[in-house]
Amino acid sequence: MEPTDFKIASGIMVYLGMLGLSMMEYSSTRKANSPFLLVKNVLQFAIGIVCYWLLGFGFAFGNTKSEFIGEDLFGSEDWLDDSSTHGFDFNYLVLLGTFIVFIVNGAVAEKTQYNAYVIYTICISLFVWPVVVAWTYGEGWLYEAMPGSMIEKGSAVVYTFAGAFAVAGAVLTGRRNGRFGMLRDRYHLHRYGTYVFGAFLTILGLIGIPYFFGTKSGFMFLANLWICGSVSSIVSLKLLTFMCTDLDRHYIAIYQGFMAGMVFITSSSDFTTSWEAALHGLMSGGVFSLGIYGFNWLCIDDVMYMGPTFLFPGIFGGVLPGFIDHNEGVYWGGWETGQVLGANVTGTVTIFFWAVFWGIAIFGAMKILNILNLAPVLIEKGMKRRTEITQKGYQVKKGLKEKKKKHKKRVDSHEDEHEHHGESNREGHHDRDELAQDQ
Repeated sequence: MEPTDFKIASGIMVYLGMLGLSMMEYSSTRKANSPFLLVKNVLQFAIGIVCYWLLGFGFAFGNTKSEFIGEDLFGSEDWLDDSSTHGFDFNYLVLLGTFIVFIVNGAVAEKTQYNAYVIYTICISLFVWPVVVAWTYGEGWLYEAMPGSMIEKGSAVVYTFAGAFAVAGAVLTGRRNGRFGMLRDRYHLHRYGTYVFGAFLTILGLIGIPYFFGTKSGFMFLANLWICGSVSSIVSLKLLTFMCTDLDRHYIAIYQGFMAGMVFITSSSDFTTSWEAALHGLMSGGVFSLGIYGFNWLCIDDVMYMGPTFLFPGIFGGVLPGFIDHNEGVYWGGWETGQVLGANVTGTVTIFFWAVFWGIAIFGAMKILNILNLAPVLIEKGMKRRTEITQKGYQVKKGLKEKKKKHKKRVDSHEDEHEHHGESNREGHHDRDELAQDQ
């Protein structure tokens, strides 16, 4: 199979994974909110394409003399000099970048203003994530200083980054009213069939990410992804539901536990035996389940549990190759072969803190400027019949309060008329009684 075939197929799978994340978001929010939330997704995709075309691609794949960030290829400059490479790289950068944005969406859905989605999409696409790409895929400082690193398959570059940024957003957007209290039953999955179909498409997207880089072991990475995901799903189901009969918990454990397993083994999938993949699945199920319990205990309102699904498995998956690589991992080759371990730990930790820093900076700035959270009435009561979309984003419909006042006045007026009519009737009866007594 030609390398270009891998890139084309992987791009299609990642694109379908984006659709899957959108469908899962649609199913994980209240029915009244879902149509309003989905209106932004293709807009984010379009904004990302323009941002990568103008600056993001140059920052990611331009000449990295500084080993920190690219310095040319902005706005399609000199792309035709190597059109095949630049075309594939641009396509994949856009798809992966949008996949990351949709992961962030899942953590802040139902809590975020329309324009806030646009702002963090621009920031991620224009600068924040292209810099990480420059360090790794663009042969920047992380690639040059630590050539033994095996994080390029996605565990750290994609999943750790996306998960860390998403959790920062989930924390700063706060909790929905009653999410961890008496009203928690209102926040549950809707349209289970849509959620399931979206989960299957997202799983396909998770295969597409390592598929882009081809294979060195006869497609063994595909078998390992399936095995690890399956074991992780089963373990998650048992750990998350042994004392809980909630239907939503079963869906999340089975489907997102499967995803967590695939994320966990992505960077190790090309040089792992099937039995090692199963052990990865056992660990992944535990990590994912502890993440769910931890977020609930800390009352972190991560709407779709993007942290447990992507961040924690991504961190472990970024570090593990340094232990289990059959040639240079410390488990097989001893501590004297610790270059891969050091490279992966350094790369994963650096990417994590980079994402957390910018997540706090971007969401924190929007919070200070009061452009982050939805209006309280929209968060508490939902968006249906109360919301309109203008150039400024979601807002309470104009005249809604006046309509409520008018309705209240009409009700009061009817009540007054009813009382007046009752009094008139009573007076009429009283007059007739007096007349009868006189007669």
